[in-house]
Amino acid sequence: MAKHRCAPARRHGRMAALALSAGIGATTLAGTSLLTAPAAQAAAQDLVQVDALTRQNDAQIILDEINRYRESLGLRSLKYSATLSQVVQKESDRQVVEERFSHSTSFLTDPRVGPYTNANEVIALEYHRDVRALVAWWKSSAAHDKALKDPRHEVIGIGLSYADGRLENTGQPWQVLSTVNLYGYANGGAPADATTRVGGTPAYSNETAQPTTPLPSPSGYGVAGAIGAKYHALGGASVLGTPITPEIGGLRSGGAYQEFSLNGRKSTLYWSPATGAHRLENATTIGQKFVAAGRENGYGYPSTEERRLPDGSSYQVYSRDGALTKVLWTRAYGARAVKETGAIGRAWKAAGFERGYGYPVTDEIRSGTTVYQRFSNRYKVIWSSTTGQITVTGW
Repeated sequence: MAKHRCAPARRHGRMAALALSAGIGATTLAGTSLLTAPAAQAAAQDLVQVDALTRQNDAQIILDEINRYRESLGLRSLKYSATLSQVVQKESDRQVVEERFSHSTSFLTDPRVGPYTNANEVIALEYHRDVRALVAWWKSSAAHDKALKDPRHEVIGIGLSYADGRLENTGQPWQVLSTVNLYGYANGGAPADATTRVGGTPAYSNETAQPTTPLPSPSGYGVAGAIGAKYHALGGASVLGTPITPEIGGLRSGGAYQEFSLNGRKSTLYWSPATGAHRLENATTIGQKFVAAGRENGYGYPSTEERRLPDGSSYQVYSRDGALTKVLWTRAYGARAVKETGAIGRAWKAAGFERGYGYPVTDEIRSGTTVYQRFSNRYKVIWSSTTGQITVTGW
């Protein structure tokens, strides 16, 4: 990917940086303004540690400023994701350590960002600790402004890196650098932790690095291996809390699990060789349905996190010996399961998932030699166990 380099752009005590955008099948670089100084060596001490509340408040200001701007243009507000913020925080810190602006491809390739349909990254630097000025600069630059008001965006990650103002190679008193990633998703692909408020903001990248040994907790239990990696990828203690059990193995198909609690709200991280590690939110209706179905002995292991859809519904997919079950929740019908690899589930998928027949209103129901399931767009899908044929009728 070619990068255009030009002299640093100085404007009211701040510097413009880069605006990088990507969509399905295309990646472009626009509106760039790069520092040309060489990278510094061993400059991690240039990062200044701030308290969690300061970081959270600054991230909330950035989110609010961007959303006020979008709302003034008739665009939908963006949600904040701690997961996406963890991805971008490492890159934000890296730029302070290297003392130069630069994009990496992590915001496009990191598996935590999920199946985005389009993405942008914008970066800006302030010589005073005024994060509102960062948003003001982005709005004043055509390429950055285009990214902020892209109507396709839904969720953002916010990286904030604070500097000591004595960086050797820049000749300028860096105070705060922000890297913001903006994403659009289709069909509920956004991170499950997308929310309207900034909650568990990520720590510095060196504090979120994967430990090589189990992490101690107040309960005395640690996290390690694939479950430990997932725990940190999802946000660690700020999102899941502390472990309340050790990692427990010996489950069907060689699986394992570990339970966590945050303010009394429990989550379970399940792992199997076929699915990897994924979170089950015990307290949600979907989580409760998974438990009622027999946990991993029923639907199998989670193969996705629980994901929210734009219309307020949510879903999670499970896998048992290659058979997939998708549990969808809607306010109108609660949590219902679609056996995606079964005959009815295949017909539902072929018709366009919930955009076709609609959401499941019932689970599969057996009646004599037939099995049927009703969907919210007034379709009833019937499978005959004697002929193997699918029939679709109205309710």
